[in-house]
Amino acid sequence: MDGSILKILRIEKGLSLSKLSEQTGISKSYLSLIERNIQSNPSLEILEKLAETLDVAVEELVRREKEEKPLLCNGSLQIKSKLKLEIELSDDQLTSEKINQIKQLIEALHSE
Repeated sequence: MDGSILKILRIEKGLSLSKLSEQTGISKSYLSLIERNIQSNPSLEILEKLAETLDVAVEELVRREKEEKPLLCNGSLQIKSKLKLEIELSDDQLTSEKINQIKQLIEALHSE
């Protein structure tokens, strides 16, 4: 299993490692090992829990070739081998909702 696929799917769903751990019952440390490709052969039970929580087929988690799958966050963010994010807002566009969205994005990125 390529752990970066799990990481991309998790971030697309807006989940931190902690939240995914809570929802699946799988330890945060074990999830981190999978995402970092240190643990590359999780059990079928683990894969099923992850697939159910992330609303994907198990096959999507274990596909051999990693596609360049876009990571969408309000249609403006994409992950490939590196993450590049640029935010430009004028003072009148910087609403509390926008600030909260930016905080959520930063939290998701820090949880890796």
